[in-house]
Amino acid sequence: MYDLLVNLAIVPGLAFLYYIYTLDKIEKEPPELLMKLVGFGAICCFPAVLLEFIAGGILDQFLYSGTVEYAFFEALLGVALMEEGCKLFVLKKLTWTHPKFNYRFDAILYSVCVSMGFAILENIMYVLDGGIETAVGRAFTSIPGHGVFAIFMGIYYGQAKEYLHRMDRKVKDRSLKLALFIPTVLHGFYDFCLLTEDDMMVVVFFIFILALYAHAFFKVRKMSREDHRIYY
Repeated sequence: MYDLLVNLAIVPGLAFLYYIYTLDKIEKEPPELLMKLVGFGAICCFPAVLLEFIAGGILDQFLYSGTVEYAFFEALLGVALMEEGCKLFVLKKLTWTHPKFNYRFDAILYSVCVSMGFAILENIMYVLDGGIETAVGRAFTSIPGHGVFAIFMGIYYGQAKEYLHRMDRKVKDRSLKLALFIPTVLHGFYDFCLLTEDDMMVVVFFIFILALYAHAFFKVRKMSREDHRIYY
C-alpha cells in the first residue's frame, strides 16, 4: 500500500513535467541540470515550511484565526509568497548564469522542474497521510496548480533574462518582480478559496482553476511555438 501511495503521489508531477519537456523543441536541456532543479525544488520545501511557520506566528499577533482577513493574509503572505519565493530563489541561483539558458522556453522548463520537485515532495507527505482519495484529488488540483504557477513564473523569468541581454535593466528588473508577483497572487487566491471553507468560494475555486489551467495550456503552447534564442 505504501508503494502504491508513493507512486500515486509522484506520477502526476512527473507527467506534468514530461509534457512541458516535450514542448521544449529547439534545443534540449542537459538532463543533469533538470534533475538538479527537481532535487533542489524538493529541498526548498523545508525552508518554505519554516518561513510559513514564522509568518503564521506573526499573523497570529495581528489577526484572529478563522476570520476571512486571516485566511486572506495566510494564503497570500503566509503560504504563497513563501513557497513561490523559495522556488524563485532556487531557480535564479541555479540557472541565471548557466550557459544553457539561451532560449525563452528554457525558463519555463526550468521553473516547472523546480516547482514539480517541490510539489512531488509535498504531495508524498499529503498522500501518505490522506490516502488514495487525497492522491486523486491532488492530481487534478495541487499538482497542476503548482505547474501552472511555475509556467507564469518562467514566462517572466525568461523575459527578464532576455532584457538583460538587450541591456534594458528597467524591463529586466520589472520582469523579475513579476516572476514572483504573478505566481504569488495566483497561488494566494487558489489557497484563499480553500481556506475560507465557504461553499460559494469552492464554486469560485473550480471556476478559477479551470479558467487558469485552460489559459496556461494555450499560453505555454504558444510560447513553445514562438520560442527563440535570447542571445548568441
